[in-house]
Amino acid sequence: MMEQFSNGEYKLVEDVIVKEKDKKSLIIKLNVYALIIVGIGVVLTLVLFSIIGITKFTFNPLGTGLFLVSFLVFIVVHELLHGLSFILFNRSKLSDVKFGIVLKSGMAYCISTVPVKVDAARLSLMMPVYVVCIPLYIVGVVIGNMYLCLLAILFFSGSAGDLYYMWKLRNTNKNHYMFEKMPTKSGYEVGYLLYEKLESN
Repeated sequence: MMEQFSNGEYKLVEDVIVKEKDKKSLIIKLNVYALIIVGIGVVLTLVLFSIIGITKFTFNPLGTGLFLVSFLVFIVVHELLHGLSFILFNRSKLSDVKFGIVLKSGMAYCISTVPVKVDAARLSLMMPVYVVCIPLYIVGVVIGNMYLCLLAILFFSGSAGDLYYMWKLRNTNKNHYMFEKMPTKSGYEVGYLLYEKLESN
């Protein structure tokens, strides 16, 4: 099957979109994995803090409020980093990157409307982890701030879907291109299509 995009012609080599009947169970699994990530992250952080001698934590209403607001900020930054990665690493045009929210599921998204080379897709998937989660966690440990460490862990757990895609792409041919379908009114597609780019004459 051939398909024309604004940046060239592609041949479909694999359909990795999750079937509708399996979508709900996969989303439940991803949410469970996210909770497991939080649990493991918190336990490891408490152990680490104990080792370096930090055993007392204080929480206050202002901190809790900022904690909640930070999630909204992270959602925006998370999607912007995906989009910036498409532009930098896949050389996509700004007009090829679409942002939005699926009201049915309350999920924000950033999608390239042209296929993205697998290496660039992997970088895009992990960019929020590299740019936000890891640095935030390191800063939290260095200054002994449990709030920042917990935020980093929760933000990382919010990348469960990205980690799932990374796992699926682990053995994928680097010369292939990943493409996610735009969400519709019925919801967000889970999975992607893999294409091979055809040489132009």
